[in-house]
Amino acid sequence: MKKDIFISYRNDGIGNNFATRITNDLKQLGYSVYFNPEEARSGDFPKRLERAITACKDFICIVTEGYILNLISNSNICWIREELLCAKRNGKNIIPLLINGTSMPSDVSALPENLQFFPKIDAFVFPEQYINSPFNLLCKILLSKNDGTNGFRDVDKSSKLFDPDQSLEDVLEKANNGDEKAMLCAGIYYYYGISGGKDERKAALWFKKVSDLNGECAPTADKFIARMYYSGSMPREEQSYVKSYEYHVKSSVGDLYSAGQVGFMRSIGSGCQFDYKKTEDFFLEILELLDNPRKDTLCRFYMSHGEFKKAADIYVGMAESYPEAAYQLGLLHKCGVLNEPFMPDYSKAAFYLQMALDNGYIKAAYELGTLYFNPTGNFKKDFQKSNKYYHIAAENGDSDAQYMLGYMYYYGHIEKSIHKSLKYHEMAAVQGHVLSAAHLAILYQISEIHNYEKAFYFAKYAADRGDAPSEFVLGTLYLSGRGCVPDEDKAYLCFKHAAENGAPEAKLLLMQMEELGI
Repeated sequence: MKKDIFISYRNDGIGNNFATRITNDLKQLGYSVYFNPEEARSGDFPKRLERAITACKDFICIVTEGYILNLISNSNICWIREELLCAKRNGKNIIPLLINGTSMPSDVSALPENLQFFPKIDAFVFPEQYINSPFNLLCKILLSKNDGTNGFRDVDKSSKLFDPDQSLEDVLEKANNGDEKAMLCAGIYYYYGISGGKDERKAALWFKKVSDLNGECAPTADKFIARMYYSGSMPREEQSYVKSYEYHVKSSVGDLYSAGQVGFMRSIGSGCQFDYKKTEDFFLEILELLDNPRKDTLCRFYMSHGEFKKAADIYVGMAESYPEAAYQLGLLHKCGVLNEPFMPDYSKAAFYLQMALDNGYIKAAYELGTLYFNPTGNFKKDFQKSNKYYHIAAENGDSDAQYMLGYMYYYGHIEKSIHKSLKYHEMAAVQGHVLSAAHLAILYQISEIHNYEKAFYFAKYAADRGDAPSEFVLGTLYLSGRGCVPDEDKAYLCFKHAAENGAPEAKLLLMQMEELGI
């Protein structure tokens, strides 16, 4: 199994003890660590080491006096030397930890030529009984990430009742003797990597054998074959929606996943001819049997063809258990497409969007913010709530919410802060939000924070993406030489183009340039 951190050490007591402690501390924080004190150094040990080092992100060296002596020695077999060279060849993040007063050789020529890079790497000094400080600093430079699983990330066989490797052996013995269920089971083991890792070539081999038998297990095998054709992972064959559809149709009689996939592919004409009525009839016949994601496929089909009420009728029954359904209901009520004539209902929209957010659907936060920021009908404006929801969305990367916070902080809807406005507009602009870039082009010309280079950069960014006001701003920067080399011709072209695209203020500057003879 691949591990993110490789621990290299010399088994000299001090090195082994320290390696054991730091491995345990890293694992307790949820890091994935390769440490081999009990591994037999025989057979394919060098290959196992190379695989582990190639797979890792961080290569930690526990450097004791013995470790250094091993690197300097001319021993034919030196595992730590081979590990270090392998890490260097593969471009790993090498991190030496100097233990118990050990220091790097002052004379690098004492090392073999291919190891003379090692003393030049920045190292951490660790006492054998280290405290939090050096360990916390070490964690900050790791490329590996802590996933918070506290020790179970790399545990793949802890059950006393089930051994996946032995189970696969038993399955293969039956499968090779023609047992249909065992053949299907073998395919499933290889497809999901239940034992020894995913192997789609072997999975496909067994699934096709089962399919050819056309027995009771064939529909399940056909489903997996269909999935492999759909994703393009069928060995030695091209990706094919047509073949995927054919196999899903074969499987759909006994498998609801395939039935749902047939409905989805029909809904967009993927691998088959599009037919609205046949698609709807197919879905409705099995609707009560489908899970929520497959029901959602029918709802989206309805909405894409303007059948909003049909979609809403299905979504209502799913809303409490499927946050996406509540979110879509909120949008439908917000747009007003469920009323005749169309009329937004922000109260119902807020009810369903809040339900979606309460169930973890973060996208709903931005929509809730917009309801309270710019309401309609009898729904009350509430900048405090709007600000709260925009913050939730912005902190989860929503660029529209970041833009709105930048807007609100600039105009002081809750608090006036140019610096906070800059912060959120920059967050949005980095993600390509054109209107935030347009605002930044102006904000960076304010006297107390001016940065004309940034003003020019963001004005050009927004202008190049078709924002007419930004093209006008860009023209003023070219004309005055703010943040750029002055260029009257470029300024003229910016004003001309902005005027043609709905910025009448640009016409005034064109007239002024003409009057001044520029």
